[in-house]
Amino acid sequence: MKAAHVNSLPILIVSIALVIGLSAAATVCVADGRGYNSSYTGAHLNKVAFPIGGIGAGMFCLEGTGAISHVSVKNRMDFFNEPCTFAAVCIKGQTNVARVIEGPIPDWKYFGGPMTGRGSTGASYGLPRFRKASFLARFPFGTVTLTDNTLPLDVEIIGWSPFIPGESDDSSLPVGALEYRFKNPTDELIEGVFSFHSRNFMATDPRRGNSISPMTNGFVLRQQGTDGFVAVTMMRSPWSGRISKKAFCWTIRP
Repeated sequence: MKAAHVNSLPILIVSIALVIGLSAAATVCVADGRGYNSSYTGAHLNKVAFPIGGIGAGMFCLEGTGAISHVSVKNRMDFFNEPCTFAAVCIKGQTNVARVIEGPIPDWKYFGGPMTGRGSTGASYGLPRFRKASFLARFPFGTVTLTDNTLPLDVEIIGWSPFIPGESDDSSLPVGALEYRFKNPTDELIEGVFSFHSRNFMATDPRRGNSISPMTNGFVLRQQGTDGFVAVTMMRSPWSGRISKKAFCWTIRP
């Protein structure tokens, strides 16, 4: 795969369309010691879940660590639905370094949730993540900032919904967006690969089978014979680059 060379900061946007569902308020657990309306860090990230999706049109949540959870579709609110859905980045070098684009996993997720007594089958908990994360809520935007001393890259995830005051129809569109922003803090060129992964969480009835269909720069999750689907598509910003069928490959100039 030939890498693209760019002079400006690349912004990769993954738009996730949600059809048929519900909306909910943010779930935030605030401990002592954090300034009012400031960023969440450390233990303050443990129970942050920022809802994304049009009003009354389904939702998913961007957690304070960058994880995707609370996936609620098909007219069902599901706070514990955290399908194996994540973005990843690999920086090329003498030794390639790869990370799930999330911060450390909160300890409470390892015990007590569905399937944790069986080793959290199907989860991505064993994959390496960024070492530090912070979250800043500025509705309708939620921003996750990720850093890792072993990875020469600063990353932001900006989640948002189609919220337009006074425009109820546009604010009810069944869509949400995650913007993955990468910045090169070094004086050297960085070559890497961005990818987005998901199991078909729309396939809830094993008797009906499931379907993952291709679309331009993405894929569609659905279950045969049922209503509703989730489309994941990667949108390019106005700068030169290349999107292959498997991943986005780029070079970031300092």
